[in-house]
Amino acid sequence: MTAQDLPFVDIDALWTWFGITTDAMLAVSEDGAIVAANTHAERLFGYKHEALVGQPVEVLVPEPQREAHRGHRRNYMAHPRAYMVSIDRELVGVRRDGTRVLLSISLVPVMTANGVRVLASLRDISDTWRARQLEEHARLDTCVMEIGRLAVESTDYELAVQRIPEMVANALGVPAVAILAIDPQHPEPHIQATTGITAEARRRLISAFGSTRFIRSVFAGGRFRAITTASLDDANFPPLRSRLAAAGFKGIAMVPLFGRDQSLGAMAALSPALVQFDPDKVAFLRSVANLLVAAMQRRRSEEQLAHIHRLDALGQLTGGIAHDFNNLLTVVSGNLQLLEAELAGQLGAQESLASALRAVDRGSSLTHRLLSFARRQPLQPRAVVPSPLMDELGHMLRRTLSETIEVHVECAPNVRDVHADPNELDTALVNLALNARDAMPRGGRLTISARDVELTTPDNGWELPPGRYVAFEVADTGVGMPPEVKVHAFEPFFTTKEPGQGSGLGLSMVYGFVTQSGGATLVDSRLGYGTHVSFLLPVADRDALPPAPVEKAANAPRPAHATILVVEDEAEVRSVAVRFLQAIGYTVLSTAGARQALDILAARPDVDVLFSDVVLGHDMNGVELARSALQSRPALKVLLTSGYEGRDATPGKDGGAVGSFDLLRKPYRREQLVNAIRQLLAEV
Repeated sequence: MTAQDLPFVDIDALWTWFGITTDAMLAVSEDGAIVAANTHAERLFGYKHEALVGQPVEVLVPEPQREAHRGHRRNYMAHPRAYMVSIDRELVGVRRDGTRVLLSISLVPVMTANGVRVLASLRDISDTWRARQLEEHARLDTCVMEIGRLAVESTDYELAVQRIPEMVANALGVPAVAILAIDPQHPEPHIQATTGITAEARRRLISAFGSTRFIRSVFAGGRFRAITTASLDDANFPPLRSRLAAAGFKGIAMVPLFGRDQSLGAMAALSPALVQFDPDKVAFLRSVANLLVAAMQRRRSEEQLAHIHRLDALGQLTGGIAHDFNNLLTVVSGNLQLLEAELAGQLGAQESLASALRAVDRGSSLTHRLLSFARRQPLQPRAVVPSPLMDELGHMLRRTLSETIEVHVECAPNVRDVHADPNELDTALVNLALNARDAMPRGGRLTISARDVELTTPDNGWELPPGRYVAFEVADTGVGMPPEVKVHAFEPFFTTKEPGQGSGLGLSMVYGFVTQSGGATLVDSRLGYGTHVSFLLPVADRDALPPAPVEKAANAPRPAHATILVVEDEAEVRSVAVRFLQAIGYTVLSTAGARQALDILAARPDVDVLFSDVVLGHDMNGVELARSALQSRPALKVLLTSGYEGRDATPGKDGGAVGSFDLLRKPYRREQLVNAIRQLLAEV
């Protein structure tokens, strides 16, 4: 509309209207000067009529906004039109005494005999705005309480999270809300829950934020506590404005989801209109974000606790199975060795027996891996320097893995020594590398790294006490695991491989070794993005480490005329041990229980060696039997045996340790038993 198109208004009629209306009225010239004001305007702004007339209209605008107002006024005068400024703009006027007033303004341009005039009708809406603010605060507070109740009481975390976006959108009066989650090892955020967003908009929204690095960098160090529509004018965000527009959104308020010193994602309220989010609405979003983070952390803690309980139960079960299996292997192996001696010279029989004994060895290896998961294998921890171990591992993997797999080994400079069994640590890393290889049938990238980590707070996400650790990480770019598979990753015998392609004990063995070593293990995987396994082991305290084991020098064996008492509650295992020792020429006594063994020792002072299983039933275990026997027979030699290798083989019921006695692990070969006995007797 041009000036020629404006309606003509008689000056006298205009002054009459100024006098009878109940609104504050101003007449403003083309150059922005106030040419008339009614009494309501005088009272609203605290000016006399003569003090207002002739002043630029910007005198009624707060100082920080005057320059912007001049620009808006010039743009308006270029194309004048009837216009009501929205209440949502919350236009503020300033009185003569400096106090401010919230205004609703309607503008009508007219033509008069003196030229173009803009008639401004103004109303003080401060009371209305305050009432509206109170109503909005009540609505937002109610929503926060409802979400808090949902987060605390809901037993289905995923269902609760899916409800939150709609609740937030209704409270804010916006059409769309999205919760973006980020995982530690994945390059892109993923939308966990939304409302009011189409599938295409979801895709464009993920593209708008680009990567988890962008989200982390924006909120890092408290540089931005929130991204709002006004933030898009910042020099950091030019691409974000256009990307959001491509997704159909011009208005945004986004706050971080931040917990346990790490970014978990962000929550965003979105609008297709250029909406400005005031501080109260941003504070509301922060409150909801805090509740959401608390729910996330509670769920993770519950899942970790349930996982630990499940693995402990499986550990007890597998440990018991392995113990029984070792007893069976001892019987099978022992009888095969006895047959081997009886059938000496029969070539065909010897080949068959050798094949059967190799199968026993494979079974023994399997139980060893089971006991690794059950955390019952004896470890020999010492200070291990990670760098040479990692270098050697890298060379070995590059030689043995497919050429389609890039192997990268990264050991941080000056990484601390770790307190662990070096053989088990090497085995754990190899197992993880082989799992990674199997996850990349078409090739990919395998990265193995070691670095120092310091946990400073008890609530550190690892369920470990504060302290210094070394983090070992094995990452691949393979097929990854969906959540329903990942939750079972550490369970023994769980595998997604074809029958015959894997035992399902690799990760469970790693879990058992790391836990027994005082560390913790985490696995992160997403279908299509690969798998990242991390475990922490404590830093070596060299002063607290035991001295390196020294091999005992074997003296000349004594003639096999000693008397040995065999105590074993499994009759077939006992029979094998007795026959092994008798074949060498020892005098052998045997019994099934500890009480009977003590009676025999009391009646037979000629017994030189007590050879006992650790687990003997309910009355007394092997450790307690040995201690009781030594009280009356301090010169008695003791050799213990166990199919457990650790927890039940290491402490007695009274807290004693097998470490003061020699221990022979089941299943044992004849020569192992005989050598152990001879070594004991050679010490006399």
